[in-house]
Amino acid sequence: MEIKTNPIVVEKYNFEGNLSGEINGENKITVQLNEVEPAGDDKSILDEGKMFKVDVPFELSLERFTIDGHISRIVQLVDYFGEANELDKSFIAELSSPLIDYIKRLTYEVTEIAFDEPGFDLNFEAN
Repeated sequence: MEIKTNPIVVEKYNFEGNLSGEINGENKITVQLNEVEPAGDDKSILDEGKMFKVDVPFELSLERFTIDGHISRIVQLVDYFGEANELDKSFIAELSSPLIDYIKRLTYEVTEIAFDEPGFDLNFEAN
């Protein structure tokens, strides 16, 4: 299936050092797929296929730091006119993969600077 993508948007990324070393909270990353329409009166772009916003809110509490945030991207699935819940989970994982990579990249860069040592590599497994 052809996918047209818009740029990834970092809506929020919050880093806090954890001096106590205590892990507080549950680690979670959620992938949400919500149907959207283009702004304005011209909806003709929807003749090509449905548009969805891929949202990835996350909260991670680790030994040395806590991060939370929200990253998103608008995608258009060419020649697809079904509902979001009809898409295969592996396809949704494919759509969200670049956003997850952004979280990993941001975290690596921020921890490298914050701790003045090699950055922290996050390793996620899909559920």
